[in-house]
Parts: sequence; C-alpha cells; structure tokens
Amino acid sequence: MKMYPIRVVFAFILLALLAGLMLPVALLRPLHRNNMGFICGVVTKVMYFYWGAKLEIENEARLNTTQPTIIISNHQDTQDMFFAEAMVRNGTVAMGKWELVYIPFIGWLFFLAGNIAIKRTQKEKAQQALSLAAKKMRDDNLSLLIFPEGTRNNGTPLPFKLGAFRLAIEAQTPIQPVCISMRKHTMNYNKWRSGTVKMKCLEPISTQGMTQDDVVDLAVRCRKLIEAECVELTKSLPKVQ
Repeated sequence: MKMYPIRVVFAFILLALLAGLMLPVALLRPLHRNNMGFICGVVTKVMYFYWGAKLEIENEARLNTTQPTIIISNHQDTQDMFFAEAMVRNGTVAMGKWELVYIPFIGWLFFLAGNIAIKRTQKEKAQQALSLAAKKMRDDNLSLLIFPEGTRNNGTPLPFKLGAFRLAIEAQTPIQPVCISMRKHTMNYNKWRSGTVKMKCLEPISTQGMTQDDVVDLAVRCRKLIEAECVELTKSLPKVQ
C-alpha cells in the first residue's frame, strides 16, 4: 500500500493542529506585520521534518525585504500548503482567496495573522482590495506573497493573472520572483525521505516609472523568467525513484 494518501491526511491534520496552536499568537497581536514570519518559521520546520524533505534556498537574503515588495512564485499543487511557507519572513504576508477564511483553524489563522483575502468573483471589490493592499503595504512597510497563476498548475505552468503586477505598479514596489523546483518530478511522498525542495530568488525587478500600460509586458517577462529557472532547478535535482 502506498504511503502518500495516509501521509497527506495526517499532514493536513498536523497543519490544522499547528494552526490551532498558533491562534493564541495571532489573537495576542491580531494583524501584526510579523505574525506570518513567526508562524511560517514554525510550520516550515515541522512540515519539512514530517515529510523528510530537505530545503535549499539560493539567494535567501532577498526574502528579507527592507521595503514593500511583491514576492511572486510558481503555484504547483495542494502540497504548496506544506512547503511554500519557507518563503515567508517577518514583514511578509500573503494574498489568498476569501473562501480560505471559512476553513476552521487554518482559515481563521490566515486572517488573524494579517494576510489579505480578496473575493475574486467580484471584480470591483477585487480591484478595491488591490488598492487597499497597496496602501497597507506602504503604511506598514509590508511585502506581499502572491501566486500569480491564481490556481494550482499541477506541473503545467499557467498564464499569470495580472493582479500582482497591477498592484506592484500601483504601489511602485519591486517584484521579487522566487522559483520552486517542480516537486512532481523530484519528490516521492511514499518515502520517509521524500526529496529536496529547491528555491531560487531571482534578481528583484523594479517597477519605478511603470504605468498600468506596462502590466502585460511585465507579467509576461516575469512568467518567462520563472518558468525557465524552474526547469533548471528541477534538472539539478535527482528524479523521482
């Protein structure tokens, strides 16, 4: 019998338990800019230990942003919930779907930790949320993690949605692309030692002087950079056995 179905069920249970344990931290200082950095640091250690995964980050210092920054990365599959927290540092929050708020413990923590939830089905409200996010980033010196594909790509890269790039230009903040190796090809969740997750922080991209007319070109440029580097990162790791 393959271990993966059992392990993933227990991983979600473990994630929910961690969220419950972390709730008091968020309740003591709700919406604090450093909540996510602390929470994700704990979750990363526990989850990588649980999966028997090794983490390698190239140019890791670029995640310690000193000014408001839009951090973007490839969005692979459900397992991002276990591995993507490794990108979050103090002063960084995430943007996600409003529906997350309804998930017991995990969704509640997502909101109280200071992340930004938007309703994508309502275009006007979503646009308003982006404007409010830009103001919050400037006022609180926050960086924002966004997966511009908007949904899991399951190993096949998808076109980038434009919201992250509209927001970066509106706030005149740099974009920090982060590439994550394709776990579909390099991780075996049926093994106690499942493999290596490799991340690479590329050169930040300035948006100074850009206007909304530059959004599409900026999104295409970032997508090409991330796709190409993800291929190279994946090639550098052993294939699934």
